[in-house]
Amino acid sequence: MIKDPPIYLPQNIRYLRRKHNLSQEELAAKVGLNRGNIASYENGTAEPKICNLLKISYLFQVSILELTEQDLSEIPYINGKVKLNGNHHTTDNNNEEYTSKLKQHLAKAEELQTVVSSLYNCHCFKLKNLDSQDRNTQVLISNFEQLYEITHKLLHSHKELLQFVHKP
Repeated sequence: MIKDPPIYLPQNIRYLRRKHNLSQEELAAKVGLNRGNIASYENGTAEPKICNLLKISYLFQVSILELTEQDLSEIPYINGKVKLNGNHHTTDNNNEEYTSKLKQHLAKAEELQTVVSSLYNCHCFKLKNLDSQDRNTQVLISNFEQLYEITHKLLHSHKELLQFVHKP
């Protein structure tokens, strides 16, 4: 049986809210909720919907994984930069390492898009040479094409996001 990881969401929301000198009411207003929602999240009696979790993580500039799976009160802050996993994280787009990593991710996204397109072309080629298409084969073909469409859209969104983040 897999052991569930510890969940730090309630204490992290409270910690970040206090660190930013926000009342529960002020935080609620910033993310479009009411004070009772924030109180329930902080007490652990309720969990936010994914869209609200995204708003909270965006507001405090932490990832959802950091918000839920790390005790943020134990992460040191150095010169306004959060130190995670031994690295200093910053949103400074002028940082050479940051720019280099973004370029690597963009290149990887291009490479993945080429691989996915090649797989789809191979699928189309083999489909033309297929003699018979029983019901199971038709279902597999349909599922593959749906998976391709979703993957294609996801890769496109991923590249757009990387390009947006990379804007100087």
